[in-house]
Amino acid sequence: MNKHILLILGGTWHDFDGFTAAMQPVFEDAGYRVTPTYDLDVLTRLDRSDYDVTLLYTCVGEVRDDPDAKTAPGFSEAQAIGLFEWVRGGGGLLAAHAATVAGQSSPVIRTLIGGVFVTHPPAFAFTVYPLYREHPITAGIEAFTVRDELYVQAYDATVEVHAITIDRGVAYPMVWSRSEGRGRVAHIALGHGPEVWNLPPYQRLMRQAADWLSEHREGK
Repeated sequence: MNKHILLILGGTWHDFDGFTAAMQPVFEDAGYRVTPTYDLDVLTRLDRSDYDVTLLYTCVGEVRDDPDAKTAPGFSEAQAIGLFEWVRGGGGLLAAHAATVAGQSSPVIRTLIGGVFVTHPPAFAFTVYPLYREHPITAGIEAFTVRDELYVQAYDATVEVHAITIDRGVAYPMVWSRSEGRGRVAHIALGHGPEVWNLPPYQRLMRQAADWLSEHREGK
């Protein structure tokens, strides 16, 4: 039976449909079923679902005037708690790119992901370096260059960093993971647009993160 990814979309300043079009086939080719949705309330019903991984490709929490926003400006307390409790009970959360923005308005989401977005400069080319201590998320991936937004983020001591980039003498985490109860969380800071989504190393990171998040699920 194929493992099941719930893809949560919505917010501001990102091409959510474009991400879905680019990444859904990547996961499906790896044997996953993918259910995309803009309905944030599905997070309140995760305990009655068959999802193995919840993938957040969202940018919610900032108070900005964006007429193209497709969802509410942030997660409700019920939605955030629903996701937190599902992960704590054994679910897997993949927080991609701007998902950490939600931590600005939701302490629950910030705690769950293990960090929060602070700022980013305009997109430019930088190199992502996997750390020497190998992890299943970064296994077999060598350093690669992307043109993307470099996310500057505050992150907690609870996270294990797996890949970094270096800009003007400072190292920034690009991939991290953490545990929450019986569940797992992974964050991949890359992924603003097609220049990143179509890169084989990025696609491999996302697939391997989903594999690591879902491999421990009981009964699967």
